[in-house]
Amino acid sequence: MKYPYSSHNTPLPGYGTSMVDRINLYLHFRRYFKILAERWLLVVVCTVTGLGIGTWQAMSKPDIFQARSVLAVPPKVKMSGGMQGAQIDEDARVTETQIAMMKGGAVITRVMQRLQEGGGATNRMARPEYDALAGRGATYVMTVRGTNFDYCQKFALAWAQEFIDYKKQMLVNLKSSAEATLHREILQSERELENVRDEIDQFTRKWNIANFTDAGARSRERLERAKSEYLTLQTERKLYEAATAEEVAAGNIESKRPARVRVSKDRTQEEQDEEGYLQSASYPALKFELRKLQALYLEKGNNLRTNHPYMVDLARNVALKQQEIDEALRMADEGRRATIRRLRMREDAYPKLILELEEEVFEKNSLENDYERLLKKEARVKEQLESQNRNLAATTRLAVEDEQFNVAESGGGDPIPVAPARPQIVLSGVGVGFILGVVALLLLHKLDDRLDNPERIEEALGEPILGQLPEVDKKHYKEGYLLLHRMKSHTMFAESLRGIRSALLLSPEGTSKRLLAVTSAVPGDGKTTFTANFAITLANSGHKTLLVDADLRRGNIHGYFEQPLERGLSEVLEGTLGLSDAIRETPIKNLSLMVAGARPGNPSELLIGAATKDLIMELRRQFDYVVFDCPPLTAIDDTFSIAAFLDGLFFVVRAGKTSMRFAKMGINTVQQRGAPILGLIVNGVPIDNPYYYYTTYYYASYYHRPLTPDEGSYGSGDGTSGPGGAVAAETVDPVAGKNGPGPRS
Repeated sequence: MKYPYSSHNTPLPGYGTSMVDRINLYLHFRRYFKILAERWLLVVVCTVTGLGIGTWQAMSKPDIFQARSVLAVPPKVKMSGGMQGAQIDEDARVTETQIAMMKGGAVITRVMQRLQEGGGATNRMARPEYDALAGRGATYVMTVRGTNFDYCQKFALAWAQEFIDYKKQMLVNLKSSAEATLHREILQSERELENVRDEIDQFTRKWNIANFTDAGARSRERLERAKSEYLTLQTERKLYEAATAEEVAAGNIESKRPARVRVSKDRTQEEQDEEGYLQSASYPALKFELRKLQALYLEKGNNLRTNHPYMVDLARNVALKQQEIDEALRMADEGRRATIRRLRMREDAYPKLILELEEEVFEKNSLENDYERLLKKEARVKEQLESQNRNLAATTRLAVEDEQFNVAESGGGDPIPVAPARPQIVLSGVGVGFILGVVALLLLHKLDDRLDNPERIEEALGEPILGQLPEVDKKHYKEGYLLLHRMKSHTMFAESLRGIRSALLLSPEGTSKRLLAVTSAVPGDGKTTFTANFAITLANSGHKTLLVDADLRRGNIHGYFEQPLERGLSEVLEGTLGLSDAIRETPIKNLSLMVAGARPGNPSELLIGAATKDLIMELRRQFDYVVFDCPPLTAIDDTFSIAAFLDGLFFVVRAGKTSMRFAKMGINTVQQRGAPILGLIVNGVPIDNPYYYYTTYYYASYYHRPLTPDEGSYGSGDGTSGPGGAVAAETVDPVAGKNGPGPRS
């Protein structure tokens, strides 16, 4: 199936096409394309400026030549195993040191002095550019750049030679300085070692102790033993204090006593007396004999009387045995008390002893630490002296030729400029200019408050959109002013107007909205074109319609219908012309016209007078609909003189052209004056705008699909259809263009 065609004879993705063909990436990027299309000259100017600046920079820079010298160092034997990483790090540090020395001020000053003494080639640059890098292997590449190739060669040659001479001189000076420094350090270390040994000798003679470690150990051992004895005495004393006389007499306390640790191995008389007290009688035996006598007394008491001589003798024996037990308990308690007193006396002697032993241990530890410190200091000084002697021996064996640089290449290079990279400079200028142009373009777009998205326009102005008119490319329409009776009846422009008409007539109050005004914020929004064509649309629906040009200053309705300007509204308001004489017939059925009339000197006074109200009341009686083309709101105040007597007002906004600031100002003014706004008319909406409800796809799929043999086709001109006025499916629509300016007043 063939693609249908748009009004510009270009294929439209419409009815019967695949979904992939209907996806137009341009819809997603149209905003940026439109920004570029509107301000492309800014990007071009910035790009051309960047090109000019880049070209000037490239041409103004002198040619730069390059020469180099290469120094080689005999390779060193690499370490293996765990030392390999350390050797690599050391080589890297040596390389950095050598490069820094090559570029140092001392070497470069010697090179400049040598070149001045030799004379010859000169360089336009105050000082050539020079750099030194590590090359492959054990090499160093010394590069020189300047405006004179001969000068660069001489500089590179002198640089290599002066560096080698400077290196040799530095090694000689370094060797002499190192030897002198080491001699001073060795002498100082020998004196320090002698002083340390004298301190050790004096220390041992003063304290007369051969081994500080053994003396300190013995002191610590005595201290620990004294602390243990003190703790044992405390434990034993607390045990006796908590015990009863019966427990002591029964010998139960002996099993709980801790093992004694005594300073003296011989027992004192006090301890012997204590044991005598505790073991003076056999308390368990007495208790046993008492229980036997008590049991015998109870047994005999069952058969004998209490006063029986045998029972009396048994009672006396029980009493005597009880006295012996009480005496044993008394003696055990006296022994317990004596033991407590003795233990407490011994405890009191131990704190002083422990304090003396702690002081002795502290003194021994201090002496031991001082002695160890002196021994460590002696070892450190001896090690330092040995290291200095080794360094001195190594420095003495060091020869100036140990690190020899060989000149592998001296002053090499080609007499061909290596810089500047003029093409890259020019391209950089072009790129920078283009980027700045794009940035400026986006910045200007950000500051621009003109909107082309109908939804954003509706949100910004706070009024509903009653209709949207597509953008019309004037280059496809060359028949003068844009009017419906001069175009095909089923163009997108015509269908949009019919949609606005339906929105008005089918609204709940549509029948009462008969006198309508059309205005805009600023000139150029397409207000007059919409007014004329909307009046034609109302007339085509069978309503008796009058189109009035109420712009007495710059009205142009007469030009649309090729009528003279005179004998119109201004003469009627002045009273020099009757209403019937001012109303003219048009080629469109049911449509009459009243032009603005001769330009009066006082248009505001005419419109605000009583004659305007009378005129409008008369027009309401004679016509079904009267459409007034009023001046822009931000220009003059004439519109409000008429809108006060009308039923509603259309506010025209041109997508992408009308400033929202001016449009908002105009709407606010209308609301303040109390004039009813029927809705917004968004004019000049591109048909490729995805927010436009008459999209290309739906329009093409309905009106441009191929017709079957049984179907009629649309006519043209008067809006009728039938077999006689058939138009092919691929008929070119000369109005509904895709780009270019929309209808303008």
